[in-house]
Amino acid sequence: MTNDSNTQPKNKGGRPRKGSLEFRSGTWHARLTVTVDGESIRKWFDLETDNKAVARRKLARVMANQSPGSIAEVAALVAPPESYAELARRVSSRRRDEGIADVDSEEGREAGWILDEIGHLPLNEIRKEHVAAIYENARSAGKSQSHIRHLRHILRSRFAVALEEEVIASNPAENVRIPKVKVDERERAVLNDTELAVYLGWQHPNERFQLAVLERQTMSTLARMFGGLRTGDLHVMKWSGFDLPTKPDELGFAWGIAPRAKTARPQRIAVPESLRPIIHDWWQRQGRPTMGLVFPALRGKNAGEGAKQGVSHAAAMRRDLQAAFKDYRAKHSRLGTEILDATVPAKDSVRWRELFEETAETRPVDFHSWRRRFVQVLADIGMSAQQAQKLAGHADLSAHERYLRTSTRTLEIPTAALPDLSSEVLPHRWAKPISQIGENLAHPVGFEPTTLGFEVRCSIQLS
Repeated sequence: MTNDSNTQPKNKGGRPRKGSLEFRSGTWHARLTVTVDGESIRKWFDLETDNKAVARRKLARVMANQSPGSIAEVAALVAPPESYAELARRVSSRRRDEGIADVDSEEGREAGWILDEIGHLPLNEIRKEHVAAIYENARSAGKSQSHIRHLRHILRSRFAVALEEEVIASNPAENVRIPKVKVDERERAVLNDTELAVYLGWQHPNERFQLAVLERQTMSTLARMFGGLRTGDLHVMKWSGFDLPTKPDELGFAWGIAPRAKTARPQRIAVPESLRPIIHDWWQRQGRPTMGLVFPALRGKNAGEGAKQGVSHAAAMRRDLQAAFKDYRAKHSRLGTEILDATVPAKDSVRWRELFEETAETRPVDFHSWRRRFVQVLADIGMSAQQAQKLAGHADLSAHERYLRTSTRTLEIPTAALPDLSSEVLPHRWAKPISQIGENLAHPVGFEPTTLGFEVRCSIQLS
């Protein structure tokens, strides 16, 4: 006999109730303490499964109940098969323990489109038509093809676990057609190098918002210059994944780990020379940490330590960009309209609308545009698809995934794929040549020392 014991709420005698499992006549049974006519007795209950993992979960369901006293109450807890919602919670918990960064995103989509439709259903009652209804509801609500594919991925991953455990005989999410939706083929607008330099040189006039702007600027450079990082990668990036300085006069940050949260295939990549002082600057502002998140939450109870949750930077970044372009044009009006228009767009110009408004050809710039621009430039310089996929962390090809699992080589990002930050329109802390950085490592160029906590005092001057 196989015994699996758990602790129940204590009975009137103070001893904890326990249950045990035994395989009998082709199915697992649980021996549980129940109350009959005021007396506690031990009774066997058929769990109606030959799968031990399922039997354990049913037993745990009984044990977790606050008062499973009578035979009828226990039978009601034991009899129902696992629902989709219960399966989803189990799989999400497992993926979170494995360090998968997309779990929160998956749970959000699941709560919005899947649980209302099938969350209450036992797994063995879910059919292909239920899955098709989920896809159709998303399509009718105007969701994109990509969104529906994400729903399919979530469903397949959940049912795959149930299939492996032999709870279901087939995966109902397999071979269900995704309905056709209108695909927006328009390109996302991306910044050119000069516009990027103007953005990086801008400081918010209100000290209250300067740290948040500087954080977005730093994240932008990492997304654009360090392997086209996704927003999810930036939110889970840790200082322990970088080559940190070991001496006061060292610049450090010769290499770092790109988390690749979506594919769970981290990459060690050489940090471009022009990016190193930018990361170093942010590191000093955080108090020169050796552990913790590079971009923790700035507000809320977890400020300074916890991860950002459900944060989108697109709208804030567009506001930053518009303010940066307006300020630059106002401060450099002596250059003349023609020169200014060649540097940054004026409001209501064609380029301005392209960056910030919907047009027939483009969609507004968003935070993912940095990654998009990185990949585009790799193609523009004629890099092979295999090498480009490697540098961008794509995992579409199985051969590429096998290479990433076995490779320990530090990847080099071509200089031609990086923005030119030597422009004169970038007169701020990051413009100083790296050869001179060591002179002022204790106090980054253009900044006063960081004060308590996350407070920051900036002294950037645009001339």
